[in-house]
Amino acid sequence: MKSFKAKLTGAIVLFIMIMLVPMIVLAVTNENVQIISNTDEQGNTEYIVYIQELMQTNFASAVSNSASTPEQDLDFVTARDGERNYVAQIDANAVTGDTTYLYVKYDGQESTEVLELDLSNALDKTDMEYVENTTERIGTEIVRDLVEINEEQINGVITTTTVGGLRITDTDNATYEYQLTKVTDNTPYSRLVELADELNSENYDQKDMYSKIQLTSEFYNLYNQLMKGATWTAVTDNEIRQPSDAIEGDQYVVLIRKTAEDGTITTDAKLMVSALVERDDQGSETRTVQETARLPITGDSIVLFVALAMVVIALIIVFVRMKKLNKKEDK
Repeated sequence: MKSFKAKLTGAIVLFIMIMLVPMIVLAVTNENVQIISNTDEQGNTEYIVYIQELMQTNFASAVSNSASTPEQDLDFVTARDGERNYVAQIDANAVTGDTTYLYVKYDGQESTEVLELDLSNALDKTDMEYVENTTERIGTEIVRDLVEINEEQINGVITTTTVGGLRITDTDNATYEYQLTKVTDNTPYSRLVELADELNSENYDQKDMYSKIQLTSEFYNLYNQLMKGATWTAVTDNEIRQPSDAIEGDQYVVLIRKTAEDGTITTDAKLMVSALVERDDQGSETRTVQETARLPITGDSIVLFVALAMVVIALIIVFVRMKKLNKKEDK
């Protein structure tokens, strides 16, 4: 009787342990994991899996459609990317089920870890390029004085308010629509601007591949979410005007949708920033101008403008010196 109870207890414990294994796997599903996919010209797709804490650790991995595949039936391989990070490579042809499990082992590890991967959420290489080209897919130019909306005289000073905005410069025969949204704190639009700033910062190039995929993926998903929920307004006269009540420092995200004659749809995003510029025309005039700027992903660097100014100044100095030398030679 005691032997039967002991066997029964052992069976129950074993059953519980078996039941707990999937729970442990699910608990670590996709934690600190980023996946990027790439499809070659022949249509073959490969997934590169980055595990944040193992990028500098020599680990081996294997893939299976089951969470309980015996280790001896797995084919473990070690792989590194072009930046010498340790990664897991998965051939799409090796994935046959709805769920993919990644088995990972390395020196000093007590047991093989199992991660459940959602390959459908992988960021495609073309998606990263899409993010990098944001603000450049639909041509626009900054215009400072689209329309003069009011003029008033106070104590002898004439104040004129001029609305700026964006002008569509695409030459394609297409229709354009837009949504203009003021950026306020703790909103999806403020987060989009934060991500754009980070993507455009000097620190971005210094980030490891895991961090780049994480950042780019968040921007890509948020961008598409905002586009999907946008309420579109037709662009008239190829102009997108800033609100007349904008004040200095106000930011507006402008989502633009272009529909070509063949029905092809292209989307893009810009950032308009209000600036108050005061001009003193012989002490009698002050102007308030609403200016615009592009998203910081591809925004013009102030360093370029400073460098250009220095070149122009240098050319002027050389020109003046040459004129003086010519005069001396003529004498």
